[in-house]
Amino acid sequence: MTPPREPLATFQVGNLEHSGELGVVGEQQLTARFADHRGRIDLPALGVVFDHLGGIPYLLQQLPTGGLTLQSRLALSKLGHIDVGDRLSCTSTLAAHDDQWGVTTVEVRTGTGRVCCVGTARNTVVARAAELPISVEDEAGGDIPDSAAAQGVVLPPALDSSLTGRDIVEHLSCGTLVPGPLVELLNGRVDIAGEGRDAVLRLTVRTESWMGNMFGTMHGGVIATIVGQAASLAGQAHTAPGQDYSVADLAIGFYRSPSVHGGEIVAEAVPIKLGRRIGSFEVTLTDGDTLLTRGTADIHYG
Repeated sequence: MTPPREPLATFQVGNLEHSGELGVVGEQQLTARFADHRGRIDLPALGVVFDHLGGIPYLLQQLPTGGLTLQSRLALSKLGHIDVGDRLSCTSTLAAHDDQWGVTTVEVRTGTGRVCCVGTARNTVVARAAELPISVEDEAGGDIPDSAAAQGVVLPPALDSSLTGRDIVEHLSCGTLVPGPLVELLNGRVDIAGEGRDAVLRLTVRTESWMGNMFGTMHGGVIATIVGQAASLAGQAHTAPGQDYSVADLAIGFYRSPSVHGGEIVAEAVPIKLGRRIGSFEVTLTDGDTLLTRGTADIHYG
């Protein structure tokens, strides 16, 4: 199935509205399309709603003087389970700003009102509105697309509890296990090299035009999703048979944004420290020899 052709529609983000003088609220309808290889909704699926709403308050503050903004850094922390079919509400508030930089706080709640993700976005002015041939209002997001758009997406079967995490990732790499709807949406393929603490997990993504932002390069939320999913798969590679895990924390610095014209970008995740309860990983996103993004993630093991 072909997804809608831009990040907000694809990740079913919309209903954006002003909240007070310096805030914005919005929603995301979660569907099976955003599940991973376990059939789970995890932190990477929230990348687009977090990044987009995290940028809107400072963008609105800069528009009167003609400034356009992008994120330079995101920091997300997640706690608790999020269900397929849940409808998330997101609130972002401009906490501090000057004429070049802004910092917003972001909070995401489940349909029951429980806070499931919090964090910050750092924004910077990057261009003048007159330099772009499109209306910034096009980026605000309308109604959330009908969840029927995800019909036909099938959740992967339950994983064999006798498999180690390394076994699971190797099966994903060779195709004997499906990578899950989210990786398929990203046109991703998985491979792993090395052993133990020297293992390198690679998630290679073929870019498409729907991944683009107002500047015609990759939307920061899609980048966050790719980096987060690479960290998730790296975390899976170090689980014991039947062991559960979750992406708990993700911090990303954006250096350059890739084009979205069908080329490939590669996210490589390596362990920084592996403990009994927490595994920490570094992820680099590159386009050939060009470093695009560097991030760190903490994986919590159950």
